[in-house]
Amino acid sequence: MELCANTNSVSNENRTRCEIWTRVMGYHRPVSQYNFGKKSEFYSRVYFRATNDENSKLINRYGGSLSATAPAKPKLLLFTTNTCPKCPAVKSWMQENQVEYFGIDNTMLNFWEIADKYNVRSVPTLLAVDEQGKEIWRASELSEIQQKEIEHKNA
Repeated sequence: MELCANTNSVSNENRTRCEIWTRVMGYHRPVSQYNFGKKSEFYSRVYFRATNDENSKLINRYGGSLSATAPAKPKLLLFTTNTCPKCPAVKSWMQENQVEYFGIDNTMLNFWEIADKYNVRSVPTLLAVDEQGKEIWRASELSEIQQKEIEHKNA
């Protein structure tokens, strides 16, 4: 490998092409094989590092806990993400009907750990849990959540 004179860099003919791989839809693929839309989406990504300090600020602001255990009160856990198109409607309905719930969203540091614990695979998902954190019932669609909540209030 020869360095270019005066610049201490490698000449273009001596360079090796670097392939960037990333995960899309559960598969690792080279970015060079993406279509135009996926490439632009990839290059516009914003990366961040979640720290305990920043996460604690969010939790203090919105309530919640850093632990993966279910809280004693409320007994309803609502799993959401910030990119879910159905989640705002569910949250809005819950607030309008004054339903007490513990919100768990993907900005929380332990979101995936808690979601795995309760086997949550889609959002929004509303879980009713007992004091030991055992699942009583779950609902994923707004109509299903409304029906389950009516049954829960009448129980």
